[in-house]
Amino acid sequence: MINKLFSSSKFMIPFLMELEYMKNEVFRLRDNECKYTKFHSQFGEDRYIFEKLNSSRQGVFVDVGAGHPSYLSNTYFFEKNGWNGICIDADINQIELLKKDRSNVEWAAISPIEGEIEFFQASSPEYSSTVPKEEYKEPNQIQFKDTVRVPSFKLETILEKHKIGAIDILDLDVEGTELEVWSTLDYEKHKPKIVIIEYYTYGLADNSETIKTFFSKLPYKLVHTTPTNFIFVNYSA
Repeated sequence: MINKLFSSSKFMIPFLMELEYMKNEVFRLRDNECKYTKFHSQFGEDRYIFEKLNSSRQGVFVDVGAGHPSYLSNTYFFEKNGWNGICIDADINQIELLKKDRSNVEWAAISPIEGEIEFFQASSPEYSSTVPKEEYKEPNQIQFKDTVRVPSFKLETILEKHKIGAIDILDLDVEGTELEVWSTLDYEKHKPKIVIIEYYTYGLADNSETIKTFFSKLPYKLVHTTPTNFIFVNYSA
């Protein structure tokens, strides 16, 4: 029975999340150069980037689908250690939290269509997205409560507004629309050095092979895989 439970991502992912949370609480960074020593990522993505990719210097991050300011955040650790960047989210409730603890915040859904689009709010905010309920394999497993209209912009529009040039870390967590978001970025202008991109969203079709194929045509190397995210590095940037 236990093996059956943990063979399902529905049970395995929360279990692994809890293990990572405990590790973040117990094994804080021991580095005299860092004023903030706690990691926050869902599966150690921030720890991996800091320890394995030599990202101790200050840099620039762009966090699309930022969610909670710190809980499960891939960029909170870096901002608290002097990085600059922007947190973008379409959920107004998350935006209000982000404004209290993050420096630069933008309320928007990233889309090729600028103006307004529908945003589907779920009881658990991590499942809120622009993806309609009908696209989920088991729609009744996720409780959607409201459909609202939110401002939508191309990512490039927001980057220009905030005068962001080169990007050191681009984090994409938008419940299945990550490559659509990427399509609104001027890659040649920003050339993100590190890309954290979600490939697994509970209830949606597996997007992993599509994402790997897409990035294989760009100067990126897949360096790390977690239960939900890929980390790609552009060594030529």
